[in-house]
Amino acid sequence: MNPREREQLSEQECAAVLARLFPRGLAGEDVIAELAPAGWERSPLLAVCHPSVEQAYRESIRLHRNLERLAGSRRAGPPPPEPTLEEIREQWHDEPVDREREVRELVGRCLWDVFSDNHDVIAPDGREVHLGSFRGAGDFIADLLNGEVGSRQYDYMDFFMGTIWINDRADLTPVYAMIFRRLATHGYDWEYAFPRIHAIDFGRDVDDTADLADRMEQDRQRAELHEILEEGHREALEIAKDRPPPATVDAYRRVYGEFPRGWPPWD
Repeated sequence: MNPREREQLSEQECAAVLARLFPRGLAGEDVIAELAPAGWERSPLLAVCHPSVEQAYRESIRLHRNLERLAGSRRAGPPPPEPTLEEIREQWHDEPVDREREVRELVGRCLWDVFSDNHDVIAPDGREVHLGSFRGAGDFIADLLNGEVGSRQYDYMDFFMGTIWINDRADLTPVYAMIFRRLATHGYDWEYAFPRIHAIDFGRDVDDTADLADRMEQDRQRAELHEILEEGHREALEIAKDRPPPATVDAYRRVYGEFPRGWPPWD
Protein backbone atom coordinates (compact mmCIF):
# COMPACT_ATOMS: atom_id res chain seq x y z
CA MET A 1 0.00 0.00 0.00
CA ASN A 2 1.15 3.51 -0.71
CA PRO A 3 1.82 5.14 2.69
CA ARG A 4 -0.06 8.22 1.52
CA GLU A 5 -3.19 6.05 1.10
CA ARG A 6 -3.27 4.77 4.68
CA GLU A 7 -6.43 5.14 6.67
CA GLN A 8 -6.04 7.78 9.36
CA LEU A 9 -7.14 7.92 12.96
CA SER A 10 -9.85 10.44 13.75
CA GLU A 11 -8.98 13.64 15.57
CA GLN A 12 -10.47 12.22 18.76
CA GLU A 13 -8.42 9.04 18.38
CA CYS A 14 -5.26 11.11 17.82
CA ALA A 15 -5.98 13.04 21.01
CA ALA A 16 -6.38 9.73 22.84
CA VAL A 17 -2.99 8.57 21.53
CA LEU A 18 -1.25 11.67 22.92
CA ALA A 19 -3.07 11.24 26.23
CA ARG A 20 -1.86 7.64 26.36
CA LEU A 21 1.71 8.66 25.60
CA PHE A 22 1.71 11.50 28.14
CA PRO A 23 -0.77 10.61 30.90
CA ARG A 24 0.66 13.33 33.19
CA GLY A 25 1.01 15.92 30.44
CA LEU A 26 3.89 17.05 28.27
CA ALA A 27 5.66 18.52 31.31
CA GLY A 28 4.69 15.85 33.82
CA GLU A 29 7.16 14.79 36.48
CA ASP A 30 7.70 11.54 34.57
CA VAL A 31 8.76 13.50 31.46
CA ILE A 32 11.06 15.82 33.41
CA ALA A 33 12.67 12.91 35.26
CA GLU A 34 13.32 11.16 31.96
CA LEU A 35 14.75 14.22 30.21
CA ALA A 36 16.64 15.75 33.12
CA PRO A 37 17.38 13.17 35.84
CA ALA A 38 19.83 15.57 37.52
CA GLY A 39 17.28 18.41 37.43
CA TRP A 40 16.14 20.75 34.67
CA GLU A 41 18.49 23.51 35.80
CA ARG A 42 21.46 21.16 35.28
CA SER A 43 20.27 19.75 31.96
CA PRO A 44 21.99 20.65 28.67
CA LEU A 45 18.45 21.09 27.33
CA LEU A 46 18.11 24.21 29.46
CA ALA A 47 20.05 26.05 26.72
CA VAL A 48 17.05 25.72 24.39
CA CYS A 49 15.18 28.38 26.39
CA HIS A 50 18.25 30.09 27.84
CA PRO A 51 20.75 30.53 25.02
CA SER A 52 24.07 32.19 25.68
CA VAL A 53 24.78 35.66 24.35
CA GLU A 54 27.11 34.07 21.80
CA GLN A 55 24.30 31.81 20.59
CA ALA A 56 21.95 34.80 20.40
CA TYR A 57 24.57 36.57 18.30
CA ARG A 58 24.95 33.64 15.89
CA GLU A 59 21.19 33.46 15.46
CA SER A 60 20.96 37.20 14.83
CA ILE A 61 23.62 36.98 12.12
CA ARG A 62 21.86 34.03 10.49
CA LEU A 63 18.50 35.84 10.50
CA HIS A 64 20.08 39.00 9.10
CA ARG A 65 21.73 37.13 6.23
CA ASN A 66 18.58 35.18 5.42
CA LEU A 67 16.58 38.41 5.21
CA GLU A 68 19.22 39.95 2.97
CA ARG A 69 19.08 36.97 0.62
CA LEU A 70 15.30 37.36 0.43
CA ALA A 71 15.60 41.07 -0.28
CA GLY A 72 18.12 40.44 -3.08
CA SER A 73 18.03 42.90 -5.92
CA ARG A 74 14.75 44.41 -4.70
CA ARG A 75 16.55 46.37 -1.99
CA ALA A 76 16.85 50.11 -2.64
CA GLY A 77 20.10 51.46 -1.29
CA PRO A 78 22.86 49.76 0.69
CA PRO A 79 21.98 46.90 3.04
CA PRO A 80 21.96 47.55 6.80
CA PRO A 81 25.07 46.45 8.68
CA GLU A 82 25.13 43.08 10.41
CA PRO A 83 24.55 43.14 14.16
CA THR A 84 27.68 42.99 16.26
CA LEU A 85 28.38 40.88 19.32
CA GLU A 86 28.61 44.05 21.40
CA GLU A 87 25.16 45.19 20.26
CA ILE A 88 23.64 41.81 21.08
CA ARG A 89 25.39 41.76 24.45
CA GLU A 90 23.89 45.14 25.33
CA GLN A 91 20.37 43.94 24.52
CA TRP A 92 20.66 40.41 25.85
CA HIS A 93 19.21 39.32 29.17
CA ASP A 94 18.21 35.94 30.48
CA GLU A 95 14.78 35.15 31.88
CA PRO A 96 14.16 33.22 35.10
CA VAL A 97 13.81 29.47 34.65
CA ASP A 98 10.19 28.29 34.29
CA ARG A 99 10.63 24.54 34.30
CA GLU A 100 7.14 23.32 33.40
CA ARG A 101 6.58 25.89 30.67
CA GLU A 102 9.99 25.31 29.10
CA VAL A 103 9.61 21.52 29.13
CA ARG A 104 6.10 21.45 27.69
CA GLU A 105 7.01 23.88 24.90
CA LEU A 106 10.17 21.94 24.00
CA VAL A 107 8.33 18.61 24.00
CA GLY A 108 5.51 20.18 21.97
CA ARG A 109 7.93 21.35 19.28
CA CYS A 110 9.67 17.98 19.20
CA LEU A 111 6.28 16.29 18.86
CA TRP A 112 5.69 18.40 15.74
CA ASP A 113 9.04 17.18 14.36
CA VAL A 114 7.97 13.55 14.89
CA PHE A 115 4.27 13.64 14.03
CA SER A 116 4.42 16.26 11.25
CA ASP A 117 7.08 17.41 8.77
CA ASN A 118 5.79 14.73 6.33
CA HIS A 119 6.79 11.88 8.65
CA ASP A 120 4.26 9.16 9.55
CA VAL A 121 3.44 7.73 12.98
CA ILE A 122 1.84 4.33 12.44
CA ALA A 123 -0.62 2.83 14.93
CA PRO A 124 -0.51 -0.89 15.79
CA ASP A 125 -3.50 -1.47 13.49
CA GLY A 126 -1.66 0.10 10.52
CA ARG A 127 -3.51 3.41 10.51
CA GLU A 128 -1.69 6.74 10.56
CA VAL A 129 -1.75 9.04 13.58
CA HIS A 130 -2.24 12.14 11.45
CA LEU A 131 -2.43 15.45 13.31
CA GLY A 132 -3.20 17.46 10.18
CA SER A 133 -1.25 19.70 7.81
CA PHE A 134 1.91 21.48 8.95
CA ARG A 135 -0.29 24.24 10.36
CA GLY A 136 -2.94 21.80 11.53
CA ALA A 137 -0.40 19.81 13.54
CA GLY A 138 0.78 23.03 15.17
CA ASP A 139 -2.83 23.86 16.03
CA PHE A 140 -3.40 20.35 17.41
CA ILE A 141 -0.41 20.59 19.75
CA ALA A 142 -1.36 24.14 20.79
CA ASP A 143 -4.87 22.95 21.72
CA LEU A 144 -3.39 20.04 23.64
CA LEU A 145 -1.23 22.35 25.74
CA ASN A 146 -3.99 24.92 26.18
CA GLY A 147 -6.03 22.12 27.67
CA GLU A 148 -3.20 21.22 30.02
CA VAL A 149 -2.66 24.76 31.31
CA GLY A 150 -6.36 25.61 31.36
CA SER A 151 -6.14 28.78 29.27
CA ARG A 152 -5.58 29.96 25.70
CA GLN A 153 -1.81 30.54 25.87
CA TYR A 154 -0.73 28.95 22.59
CA ASP A 155 -1.66 28.95 18.93
CA TYR A 156 -0.35 27.07 15.91
CA MET A 157 2.58 29.45 15.36
CA ASP A 158 4.13 28.36 18.66
CA PHE A 159 4.71 24.88 17.22
CA PHE A 160 4.58 25.39 13.45
CA MET A 161 7.82 24.03 11.94
CA GLY A 162 8.75 22.45 15.26
CA THR A 163 12.32 23.05 16.41
CA ILE A 164 13.58 24.76 13.25
CA TRP A 165 14.63 27.92 15.13
CA ILE A 166 16.10 26.24 18.22
CA ASN A 167 17.57 22.91 17.15
CA ASP A 168 21.16 24.10 17.21
CA ARG A 169 20.98 25.33 20.81
CA ALA A 170 21.23 21.82 22.27
CA ASP A 171 21.23 18.18 21.24
CA LEU A 172 17.53 17.29 21.07
CA THR A 173 18.11 13.56 20.57
CA PRO A 174 17.11 12.78 24.20
CA VAL A 175 13.73 14.43 23.68
CA TYR A 176 13.04 12.49 20.50
CA ALA A 177 14.21 9.28 22.18
CA MET A 178 11.78 9.90 25.04
CA ILE A 179 8.94 10.27 22.53
CA PHE A 180 9.96 7.14 20.61
CA ARG A 181 10.25 5.08 23.80
CA ARG A 182 6.65 5.91 24.59
CA LEU A 183 5.56 5.15 21.04
CA ALA A 184 7.40 1.82 21.05
CA THR A 185 5.92 0.84 24.42
CA HIS A 186 2.42 1.15 22.95
CA GLY A 187 3.27 -0.59 19.67
CA TYR A 188 3.52 2.43 17.40
CA ASP A 189 6.07 2.82 14.61
CA TRP A 190 7.45 5.77 12.64
CA GLU A 191 8.47 6.39 9.04
CA TYR A 192 10.91 9.09 8.03
CA ALA A 193 10.49 11.51 5.10
CA PHE A 194 13.44 13.47 3.75
CA PRO A 195 12.64 17.21 3.52
CA ARG A 196 11.55 18.21 0.06
CA ILE A 197 9.95 21.23 -1.60
CA HIS A 198 7.35 20.60 -4.29
CA ALA A 199 6.01 23.04 -6.83
CA ILE A 200 2.25 23.48 -6.70
CA ASP A 201 0.58 23.70 -10.09
CA PHE A 202 -2.47 25.98 -9.96
CA GLY A 203 -3.17 25.53 -13.64
CA ARG A 204 -2.63 27.97 -16.45
CA ASP A 205 -2.62 31.67 -15.72
CA VAL A 206 -3.90 32.43 -19.20
CA ASP A 207 -7.31 31.60 -20.59
CA ASP A 208 -8.06 29.50 -23.63
CA THR A 209 -8.04 32.57 -25.88
CA ALA A 210 -4.39 33.33 -25.09
CA ASP A 211 -2.01 32.67 -27.90
CA LEU A 212 0.13 29.59 -28.14
CA ALA A 213 3.32 31.50 -27.28
CA ASP A 214 1.95 32.53 -23.86
CA ARG A 215 0.93 28.97 -23.01
CA MET A 216 4.27 27.59 -24.11
CA GLU A 217 6.11 30.18 -21.99
CA GLN A 218 4.13 29.19 -18.88
CA ASP A 219 4.87 25.53 -19.53
CA ARG A 220 8.55 26.36 -19.91
CA GLN A 221 8.60 28.28 -16.61
CA ARG A 222 6.89 25.42 -14.77
CA ALA A 223 9.35 22.92 -16.20
CA GLU A 224 12.26 25.17 -15.23
CA LEU A 225 10.98 25.51 -11.65
CA HIS A 226 10.48 21.76 -11.42
CA GLU A 227 14.05 21.14 -12.55
CA ILE A 228 15.42 23.69 -10.08
CA LEU A 229 13.60 21.96 -7.22
CA GLU A 230 14.73 18.53 -8.40
CA GLU A 231 18.34 19.71 -8.61
CA GLY A 232 18.08 21.17 -5.13
CA HIS A 233 16.71 17.87 -3.86
CA ARG A 234 19.54 15.91 -5.45
CA GLU A 235 22.12 18.26 -3.94
CA ALA A 236 20.51 17.97 -0.49
CA LEU A 237 20.67 14.18 -0.74
CA GLU A 238 24.36 14.30 -1.66
CA ILE A 239 25.08 16.57 1.30
CA ALA A 240 23.12 14.27 3.64
CA LYS A 241 25.30 11.31 2.65
CA ASP A 242 28.30 12.95 4.29
CA ARG A 243 26.52 13.98 7.48
CA PRO A 244 25.25 12.03 10.50
CA PRO A 245 21.57 11.07 10.44
CA PRO A 246 19.12 13.68 11.73
CA ALA A 247 18.51 13.65 15.49
CA THR A 248 15.04 12.15 14.96
CA VAL A 249 16.47 9.25 12.96
CA ASP A 250 19.29 8.68 15.45
CA ALA A 251 16.82 8.68 18.34
CA TYR A 252 14.61 6.14 16.55
CA ARG A 253 17.61 3.87 15.98
CA ARG A 254 18.54 4.04 19.66
CA VAL A 255 15.05 3.01 20.71
CA TYR A 256 14.02 0.54 18.00
CA GLY A 257 17.49 -0.88 17.27
CA GLU A 258 17.37 -0.11 13.55
CA PHE A 259 16.85 2.81 11.20
CA PRO A 260 13.27 3.78 10.36
CA ARG A 261 11.69 3.08 7.02
CA GLY A 262 12.65 5.99 4.74
CA TRP A 263 16.26 6.19 5.92
CA PRO A 264 18.58 6.43 4.13
CA PRO A 265 16.54 8.41 1.61
CA TRP A 266 18.95 7.82 -1.27
CA ASP A 267 18.35 4.04 -1.36
